[in-house]
Amino acid sequence: MSRLRGASKAPLAVAGILAVPLFFVGLLALSLRLDKPSHHLTKSGALALGDPTKGTVGTIYALAFAVSVALVVVGLLATLLRSRLAVVIPSLTAIAASALLMVPLATWAAGHTKRYPLGVDNIPQHSPQDLALRGEWEQNARTTAHQIGFATIGIALAAILVVVALEVRRRRGMEGPAVPPPPVELTSGGAPIVTG
Repeated sequence: MSRLRGASKAPLAVAGILAVPLFFVGLLALSLRLDKPSHHLTKSGALALGDPTKGTVGTIYALAFAVSVALVVVGLLATLLRSRLAVVIPSLTAIAASALLMVPLATWAAGHTKRYPLGVDNIPQHSPQDLALRGEWEQNARTTAHQIGFATIGIALAAILVVVALEVRRRRGMEGPAVPPPPVELTSGGAPIVTG
C-alpha cells in the first residue's frame, strides 16, 4: 500500500474515465450476445415468448461491469510502474476491449434478431401496440455501441497523445513559464524586506 501512496494516480484516473463508456459498450454488446426471451405456455397451450429472466439481465450487467472493473484494475496495476508513460497501459487496454466488443456486433445482432422474431417487444407486427419492428432494436443497439466504442477509443488515443507530448516536452528540457520573484517591500529606513 505504501508503494501506491507515492505513485502517480494518472493511470488509475484515465482507467476510471475510460471505464464508464466501456461499460456501456459492454452492456449493449453483451445484450446482443446473451439476451434471450423467456418461454412460457399460454392458456391455449401455445409456446409464447416473454421478457428475459432477471438472471439473464443480471448476467449481462455483471459481465459489463466486470469489463469496466478489469480496466480499473489494469489502471491500478499501472500505477505501480512509476513511469510517466504508465497511462498508455490502461489506454491501450481500453482500445483493445472496445475493439473486441465491437468486432462481433453484426453477428451478435443477427443472432439476437433470430431469438426475437417479433421484435424485442414480442408483439405481432399487425398489432397497434407494436412499438419495435423486428431487427430495429438490434440495429439501434449496434449503432450506439459503435458510436460509444469509437468515442472510447478516441478518448484513449487522446490520453496517449497528451502523455507522450508531455514526456517529449520534459525530455527536451522545456519548462513552464518562470515563476516571478516574490514582491519586495521597503521599510521606512529603505531596507528591502522580502514578503511571501
